[in-house]
Amino acid sequence: MSKLEQALEDCLARLASGETTLEDCLARYPEHADKLRRLLITVNKLERGRAVWLSPAFKARARTQLVAHMRANPRQPRVKPWAIPWPRRFGLAFGQAFNLAFNLTAILLLFMATGTVLAQTALPGDALYGWKVTSERVWRAVHIDPLKTDLLVATRRVQELVQVVGDPQAELVARQSYQQSLFILTRYTSPDSQEIISNALVEQKDQFYKAGVSVPELDRLLTTLNVKEADLRLDNQVAAVEHGLITYTLTITNTGPRSPVTATIVTALSPVEKLVSASDTDCRSSADGVITCTVGNLTTETPHDLHLITAFDPCYAGIISNTATIADTGNIINTNSNNKAVAVSTIAAPFPYYAQVAYVQSNGRTHTIGLVDSDTHLLNGSLHIRAAAPVWSPNGTKIAFFGEEGISELEGVYSRGNGIWLVDFINAQVRNPRQLVALDHVKNIAWSPDGTKLALEIRPPGLPHEIMVVEARNGRSISRFAGEQPAWSPDSQKLMIKSCAPNCGLWQVNPNGRGGEQITFGETDSYPAWSPTGQYLAFASQGEGNWEIYLLQPADGKLLRLTQRPSTDTTPVFGPCGQEIYLRTDTYGSWWVTVMKLDGSDERKVQEGVGPSDDWGLARPAVH
Repeated sequence: MSKLEQALEDCLARLASGETTLEDCLARYPEHADKLRRLLITVNKLERGRAVWLSPAFKARARTQLVAHMRANPRQPRVKPWAIPWPRRFGLAFGQAFNLAFNLTAILLLFMATGTVLAQTALPGDALYGWKVTSERVWRAVHIDPLKTDLLVATRRVQELVQVVGDPQAELVARQSYQQSLFILTRYTSPDSQEIISNALVEQKDQFYKAGVSVPELDRLLTTLNVKEADLRLDNQVAAVEHGLITYTLTITNTGPRSPVTATIVTALSPVEKLVSASDTDCRSSADGVITCTVGNLTTETPHDLHLITAFDPCYAGIISNTATIADTGNIINTNSNNKAVAVSTIAAPFPYYAQVAYVQSNGRTHTIGLVDSDTHLLNGSLHIRAAAPVWSPNGTKIAFFGEEGISELEGVYSRGNGIWLVDFINAQVRNPRQLVALDHVKNIAWSPDGTKLALEIRPPGLPHEIMVVEARNGRSISRFAGEQPAWSPDSQKLMIKSCAPNCGLWQVNPNGRGGEQITFGETDSYPAWSPTGQYLAFASQGEGNWEIYLLQPADGKLLRLTQRPSTDTTPVFGPCGQEIYLRTDTYGSWWVTVMKLDGSDERKVQEGVGPSDDWGLARPAVH
């Protein structure tokens, strides 16, 4: 065998196995490159004939004619090898090359005319199926577009598998051949190639679906191809903290390679936060404070800003930590391992915490409710006239009060006269007045923290003090028993009252007056008030000469005296967060409403000149 023949045989073998390319083969044998190129290109052109699909009628006629020809012309014994006598003047080398080319062309023509063409219709299990697969490998090796060739081969495998379903042996071969074609497709790693492959495989999957054929390997490859990688980076900053609101700016940046992509940002709010608004419409919030936002069309050109506004518990002071995470989104994989960003806010405890204070202006005989805030801003100096003993509903939308003598002069609905009245509170104004209970001689009102009940202190002339519990919804009486100055426990299950039955002091009882437990033992202990958490009980007492404010910790019995001065301090009320106490005092020359810290320090004016009252319970401020 000549060196050219050896080179040709080696290149054909390597090309058929797929381990080399046409150019690599030519580079391996530079001395034969020109001749090899022409021969291998001829193979490629002849291979295109393999795509011819012959009809069954044509193949039948061809077989019949071939058999008839073979019978009419039996093979004769060979006398001597056939060869072309080449004149010496052509040279030995030229003669060898010409013989090689001539013989190869004859072989290739025979390959196309018989084996290759007929092999293209072969199915797994047919005798020519191996020839068909081998011819495909050679065709792929010399084709200028290997991806296109591999996709066409994969399509052939699909058609074969669909045709042999039901033949276990042939189906096994067909599945193995299709799996091999899928494996070859996994070698293409560029995004563009994978996009083309993915689209083609989707069509193949549809063909299998219509034929009722399941190919798990195809499903797995489609899943892999559809996964797209992108380096996504997240920044989380606190943009503003004001008026009980925190504004976060989350910036997500796509640095590629995949663009555009869809990303999902999951933000876990702290327990003291609630979502107010999000700049993106595709955001949703769960009951446990997790906000999920989907950001679509995220390109490498422009980062995307997401703005979240949350409201935090107005009573909270400390650190608020907000953690945002880039979550997996469908087929997008974030290659950046640092997929979290934390924003931290430090919330300082104000003093006092912001509150609205319904105070009672008194001239000794009549009362008017006014409204001021904890920063001493007057909101409404005459919120309601002929009204005393105000109390806020737990949600701050309503105010209950005692409509005293003369309220009927306001006419209209007020013609019903004295009693417990309810009004809606809207923008520092009262609206929709209605009488809940027609009742006189009311001294105190307390609204249960759960919003369902009112406890009233009443004392008709010449009769002992009584407490009456009614439904806040309709005024229906629930219970009535001896006692005065009721205050609800934080869980709305108990009442703290002043009583001397049998011993004077502050008693904790059930809403029906039973199950009493004495908490304090001072004969003058009065006007109890629970802190919102139940940690403290504030009250006024004259036990040491003057009316002073005391703070009791029921859990351990620790008692703290907050005021100690030659004046009157009375009717303590906790602020909405339980961190300060509001009271009435005449320390500063006239009656004021002031606020102080829980240790009695840093007392400040809230409203001055509120006037004296013959009944402190009617003049007690209400704070929300």
